[in-house]
Amino acid sequence: MTDKFLRCLRFVLKWEGGLSNDPADRGGLTKWGVTQATYDRYRTAKGLLLQSVAKLTDAEMREIYWHYYWLPVKADEFAYPLALALFDTGVNMGTVTAIRLLQRAINDLLPQQKWVAVDGVLGEQTLKAAKNLDAKRLALKLCDRREERYYAIVRANPTQRKFLRGWLNRLNDLRRSIQQP
Repeated sequence: MTDKFLRCLRFVLKWEGGLSNDPADRGGLTKWGVTQATYDRYRTAKGLLLQSVAKLTDAEMREIYWHYYWLPVKADEFAYPLALALFDTGVNMGTVTAIRLLQRAINDLLPQQKWVAVDGVLGEQTLKAAKNLDAKRLALKLCDRREERYYAIVRANPTQRKFLRGWLNRLNDLRRSIQQP
Protein backbone atom coordinates (compact mmCIF):
# COMPACT_ATOMS: atom_id res chain seq x y z
CA MET A 1 0.00 0.00 0.00
CA THR A 2 1.38 3.35 -1.03
CA ASP A 3 1.66 6.62 0.85
CA LYS A 4 -0.74 8.15 -1.68
CA PHE A 5 -3.30 5.43 -0.92
CA LEU A 6 -3.00 5.99 2.83
CA ARG A 7 -3.38 9.76 2.37
CA CYS A 8 -6.50 9.28 0.26
CA LEU A 9 -7.88 6.66 2.65
CA ARG A 10 -7.71 9.20 5.49
CA PHE A 11 -10.05 11.43 3.51
CA VAL A 12 -12.45 8.55 2.76
CA LEU A 13 -12.56 7.43 6.39
CA LYS A 14 -13.43 10.95 7.51
CA TRP A 15 -16.72 10.38 5.67
CA GLU A 16 -17.08 6.60 6.00
CA GLY A 17 -16.35 6.19 9.71
CA GLY A 18 -18.09 3.99 12.22
CA LEU A 19 -20.82 1.39 12.17
CA SER A 20 -24.02 2.33 10.34
CA ASN A 21 -27.28 0.61 9.52
CA ASP A 22 -29.67 3.20 8.11
CA PRO A 23 -32.72 1.36 6.67
CA ALA A 24 -32.90 3.88 3.81
CA ASP A 25 -29.24 3.31 2.85
CA ARG A 26 -29.04 0.72 0.07
CA GLY A 27 -25.69 -0.43 1.47
CA GLY A 28 -27.34 -1.77 4.62
CA LEU A 29 -25.06 -2.52 7.57
CA THR A 30 -21.63 -0.96 7.01
CA LYS A 31 -18.48 -0.41 9.02
CA TRP A 32 -16.00 2.23 7.83
CA GLY A 33 -18.01 2.32 4.60
CA VAL A 34 -17.55 -1.41 3.92
CA THR A 35 -20.90 -3.12 3.29
CA GLN A 36 -21.79 -6.57 4.54
CA ALA A 37 -21.89 -7.81 0.92
CA THR A 38 -18.36 -6.54 0.24
CA TYR A 39 -17.08 -8.02 3.49
CA ASP A 40 -18.68 -11.37 2.60
CA ARG A 41 -17.00 -11.27 -0.81
CA TYR A 42 -13.64 -10.47 0.81
CA ARG A 43 -13.90 -13.23 3.43
CA THR A 44 -15.06 -15.79 0.85
CA ALA A 45 -12.10 -14.93 -1.40
CA LYS A 46 -9.78 -15.42 1.61
CA GLY A 47 -11.38 -18.77 2.49
CA LEU A 48 -12.64 -17.38 5.81
CA LEU A 49 -15.96 -17.99 7.51
CA LEU A 50 -18.52 -15.26 7.00
CA GLN A 51 -19.22 -12.98 9.93
CA SER A 52 -20.86 -9.65 10.62
CA VAL A 53 -19.17 -6.62 9.10
CA ALA A 54 -19.34 -5.19 12.62
CA LYS A 55 -16.30 -7.42 13.31
CA LEU A 56 -14.28 -5.94 10.42
CA THR A 57 -10.73 -5.19 11.55
CA ASP A 58 -8.64 -2.17 10.60
CA ALA A 59 -6.27 -4.39 8.59
CA GLU A 60 -9.18 -6.00 6.69
CA MET A 61 -10.69 -2.59 5.98
CA ARG A 62 -7.41 -1.33 4.49
CA GLU A 63 -7.03 -4.45 2.38
CA ILE A 64 -10.60 -4.17 1.08
CA TYR A 65 -10.17 -0.51 0.14
CA TRP A 66 -6.86 -1.31 -1.57
CA HIS A 67 -8.03 -4.33 -3.58
CA TYR A 68 -11.68 -3.48 -4.24
CA TYR A 69 -11.49 0.28 -4.80
CA TRP A 70 -7.95 1.66 -5.20
CA LEU A 71 -6.60 -0.93 -7.66
CA PRO A 72 -9.72 -1.14 -9.89
CA VAL A 73 -9.62 2.63 -10.54
CA LYS A 74 -5.82 2.48 -11.03
CA ALA A 75 -5.45 5.41 -8.64
CA ASP A 76 -1.67 5.01 -8.39
CA GLU A 77 -1.48 5.94 -12.09
CA PHE A 78 -2.68 9.48 -11.34
CA ALA A 79 -1.41 12.56 -9.54
CA TYR A 80 -2.73 13.06 -6.02
CA PRO A 81 -5.76 15.26 -6.56
CA LEU A 82 -7.13 13.06 -9.33
CA ALA A 83 -6.27 9.85 -7.46
CA LEU A 84 -8.18 11.16 -4.44
CA ALA A 85 -11.23 12.21 -6.46
CA LEU A 86 -11.36 8.94 -8.40
CA PHE A 87 -10.84 6.73 -5.34
CA ASP A 88 -13.41 8.58 -3.24
CA THR A 89 -15.92 8.46 -6.10
CA GLY A 90 -15.31 4.73 -6.46
CA VAL A 91 -15.94 4.19 -2.76
CA ASN A 92 -19.05 6.36 -2.77
CA MET A 93 -20.60 5.30 -6.09
CA GLY A 94 -18.85 2.11 -7.17
CA THR A 95 -15.74 1.76 -9.29
CA VAL A 96 -17.46 1.33 -12.66
CA THR A 97 -19.55 4.46 -12.08
CA ALA A 98 -16.41 6.33 -10.98
CA ILE A 99 -14.65 5.38 -14.20
CA ARG A 100 -17.67 6.37 -16.31
CA LEU A 101 -17.84 9.74 -14.56
CA LEU A 102 -14.10 10.18 -15.14
CA GLN A 103 -14.59 9.42 -18.83
CA ARG A 104 -17.39 11.99 -19.04
CA ALA A 105 -15.20 14.52 -17.23
CA ILE A 106 -12.37 13.86 -19.70
CA ASN A 107 -14.77 14.42 -22.59
CA ASP A 108 -15.92 17.68 -21.02
CA LEU A 109 -12.34 18.93 -21.32
CA LEU A 110 -11.47 17.61 -24.79
CA PRO A 111 -12.65 18.49 -28.30
CA GLN A 112 -15.23 15.98 -29.55
CA GLN A 113 -12.86 14.32 -32.02
CA LYS A 114 -10.64 13.28 -29.08
CA TRP A 115 -13.37 11.95 -26.79
CA VAL A 116 -12.90 8.65 -24.99
CA ALA A 117 -15.53 5.91 -24.84
CA VAL A 118 -17.77 6.14 -21.78
CA ASP A 119 -17.76 2.41 -21.05
CA GLY A 120 -16.63 2.12 -17.43
CA VAL A 121 -13.36 0.49 -18.49
CA LEU A 122 -10.14 2.23 -17.50
CA GLY A 123 -8.13 1.21 -20.55
CA GLU A 124 -5.16 2.76 -22.31
CA GLN A 125 -7.21 5.39 -24.17
CA THR A 126 -8.78 6.69 -20.95
CA LEU A 127 -5.48 6.55 -19.05
CA LYS A 128 -3.62 8.45 -21.77
CA ALA A 129 -6.31 11.11 -22.09
CA ALA A 130 -6.50 11.60 -18.31
CA LYS A 131 -2.73 11.87 -17.94
CA ASN A 132 -2.59 14.51 -20.69
CA LEU A 133 -4.99 16.78 -18.79
CA ASP A 134 -4.30 18.89 -15.72
CA ALA A 135 -4.97 16.57 -12.76
CA LYS A 136 -6.54 19.23 -10.56
CA ARG A 137 -8.80 20.52 -13.32
CA LEU A 138 -9.90 16.99 -14.23
CA ALA A 139 -10.50 16.10 -10.58
CA LEU A 140 -12.74 19.15 -10.18
CA LYS A 141 -14.63 18.26 -13.37
CA LEU A 142 -15.09 14.74 -11.97
CA CYS A 143 -16.62 16.35 -8.88
CA ASP A 144 -19.03 18.26 -11.12
CA ARG A 145 -20.08 15.04 -12.80
CA ARG A 146 -20.49 13.38 -9.42
CA GLU A 147 -22.74 16.22 -8.23
CA GLU A 148 -24.93 15.78 -11.32
CA ARG A 149 -25.18 12.06 -10.51
CA TYR A 150 -26.34 12.79 -6.95
CA TYR A 151 -29.17 14.94 -8.24
CA ALA A 152 -30.09 12.27 -10.80
CA ILE A 153 -30.25 9.66 -8.03
CA VAL A 154 -32.63 11.86 -6.03
CA ARG A 155 -34.81 12.56 -9.09
CA ALA A 156 -35.05 8.84 -9.81
CA ASN A 157 -35.68 7.91 -6.18
CA PRO A 158 -36.91 10.75 -3.95
CA THR A 159 -36.38 8.64 -0.80
CA GLN A 160 -32.65 9.23 -1.31
CA ARG A 161 -33.08 13.00 -0.79
CA LYS A 162 -32.33 12.49 2.91
CA PHE A 163 -28.71 11.71 1.93
CA LEU A 164 -28.24 14.63 -0.50
CA ARG A 165 -26.94 17.16 2.02
CA GLY A 166 -24.34 14.68 3.34
CA TRP A 167 -23.28 13.73 -0.19
CA LEU A 168 -22.84 17.39 -1.12
CA ASN A 169 -20.96 18.14 2.11
CA ARG A 170 -18.56 15.31 1.33
CA LEU A 171 -18.20 16.49 -2.27
CA ASN A 172 -17.48 20.07 -1.21
CA ASP A 173 -14.87 18.80 1.25
CA LEU A 174 -13.34 16.82 -1.60
CA ARG A 175 -13.24 19.94 -3.76
CA ARG A 176 -11.43 21.81 -0.96
CA SER A 177 -8.93 18.95 -0.62
CA ILE A 178 -8.27 18.96 -4.37
CA GLN A 179 -7.52 22.70 -4.24
CA GLN A 180 -4.95 22.31 -1.45
CA PRO A 181 -1.30 21.68 -2.34
